[in-house]
Parts: sequence; structure tokens; C-alpha cells
Amino acid sequence: MVYCAETVAHPVECEIGTSLKVLVVTAMYPHAGNEGYGAFVEQQVEQLRALGHQVDVLHFPGYRSPLEYLKGAREVSRRTHRKGYDVVHAHYGVTGLATLFRNGIPLVVTLHGSDALLGWHQPLISRIVCALADATIVASRKIADRIPGEIIPCGVDLPVFEPKPKSEARQRLKLELDRKYVLFPFNPARSIKRFDLASGAVAKLAGEGVDIELLTVSKIPNGEMPWYYSASDVMILCSDSEGSSTAVKEALACNLPVVCTNVGDVTEITQGIAGVHLAEQTAASLARALKRVLYPPAGFVFNGRTAMERYSQPKTVEAILRVYRRVIERRDIAAARSR
Repeated sequence: MVYCAETVAHPVECEIGTSLKVLVVTAMYPHAGNEGYGAFVEQQVEQLRALGHQVDVLHFPGYRSPLEYLKGAREVSRRTHRKGYDVVHAHYGVTGLATLFRNGIPLVVTLHGSDALLGWHQPLISRIVCALADATIVASRKIADRIPGEIIPCGVDLPVFEPKPKSEARQRLKLELDRKYVLFPFNPARSIKRFDLASGAVAKLAGEGVDIELLTVSKIPNGEMPWYYSASDVMILCSDSEGSSTAVKEALACNLPVVCTNVGDVTEITQGIAGVHLAEQTAASLARALKRVLYPPAGFVFNGRTAMERYSQPKTVEAILRVYRRVIERRDIAAARSR
């Protein structure tokens, strides 16, 4: 079964030029039962629409079976034959398999992390897809070191992800007002996120007498997440692999301190932000870093939001639009030469 969401954009033009018609193809997109799944893709789509571009989304449940990719490929072929798109944008390298029969429409592929960094079969597929694409975008420098592409990290929607009063957030979520909360905003069933290390670190602090709890959140609407960031005392990231962590950016935009291992591009994201702590990927090291955040020096006020201006969603989308226009221009030049 293929899930399709087609929306006509607002009838205005983008400041960068004429409005475009874009087909976004993804196996990750918010849907009933998992409203946070692929929210970073949805945010880019909504920003493009807000700028006046018509964006159709083809979302198929690739996690169910490889057959879903064949169904997606058939739908991409049907759509691109009928609807006159300017560009097709596939999120994740493996998803790009569904875009290979796109009737000559320029293809942009975004690599987000595991599709380039984990194992061998996903990176191999990603390399093949990117070689056949017109442009490759990568979410971090570590990905670019494996598969070349233009580095455009996922942005953060600053008007949505802004700090809320902590007491109000805790009352809304029915949390204890005096307890320390460590936010783990990932699905604990995803072993790559290392819930075992996060829970182990919190258990160590609890064993030392700290009234503390690991707050695990996933599969909720993206618009609800600022309340969880604002209600918490610190966020923890200890994954085995990341591309460019959207959760870290969202937490910092909500002025929530972060304890993380050196994974993905966290050192770039957190550069110059006092109060962020890097730890080794052990429960003991993470526990020590959490303790430093939970008990800061007297008078210290954490500010991560200011630094996140460099990752604002409009800046990210403007960079993506420049890639779109570049591949469209190359197509037009090639078509003119062939006449």
C-alpha cells in the first residue's frame, strides 16, 4: 500500500525565484500511530510550501517489505509521467531506489546517516543511487567523508521549538515538580540509540541518592516535543551512529542542556555552547556528565537557543532550493544542447 499526501502550496512565489513543483519521496513521514516518524522531512516540506512551492509527498512504508519499494517506484513513474514536476527529492539513499524510473525529472537525494554509515548494504545502495542522481545532499561532514555531497544539516523549526516555562510543562505532562528528568527522545526499541547506556547512567545516579528519572518519549506529534524538552533537566544522546541529530538541535533551541557522546556532528552543533558536555560511550562517563549538568555552578544560566539560529529551518530550505535550481538549470542546458 502506498500512502500519498498531495497538497497545493500557497499561491505566492519564493523570494529566490519562480515557485517549483516538487515530489518528495520518503519511507519516513509522520502518520497515525507514529506521529514523530520522519518529522524532519515533514518540516522541510512545510517550509517549502510556506515559501510558495507546490510539494507533493509520496510516503510508502518501506519497513514492511522490499515489495513496498517496487510499489513506490511504480507510483513515482506514474506521477512523474503525468504531473510535470521540476524535481524529485528522495530522503535516504535506499529510498532513492523508488525514484530510478522518474521519466527524466532531475533527482536530488539526501543522505541522513545510517544509509551511509552503518553496515555495507545500505551504503552500497546509497552509492549506486547517488551516482545516478543529479545531486546529493548529506546531513553531516562524516557522511560526506563516506559519500560525497553538499553538506546541508537538517534544520530546526525555531518558532515551534522554543522554551516553555518548566513548571507549566511539568504540570501539563503530569511530572513531579522536584524530580530530575533526563530526556531520551528516541524509541528504546531501536538498539542503535543505546537505551541501555542511557538507563544505566540514570540508574547510577539514582544509586547515589539522586531523585532522578529517565523520561523516554517517541511516536508523539512533533509539536508536542517542546513541552518535553522544556519539562526536562537534560537530554541524553549516546547512539552508536547519527547523521546530524535533529533532537540535539531541538533540545538546544528549547534551552535544554545536552549530554552526548561524540557521534555524528554533535561537536559542530554544540560548538561554543557552555554547559553542553561530551562523554565517553559508557554508563559511568555519561553519569558523571549528567551530574555536572544537573548541578551547575551557582549563577550559571544555560543558553543554547542563540546558537541554533545557524540551523534555522528557512536557512536549510534556502540551501536545498539552491540545489534544486542548480540541477534544473543543468537539465535545461542539456536539453537545449540536444535540440
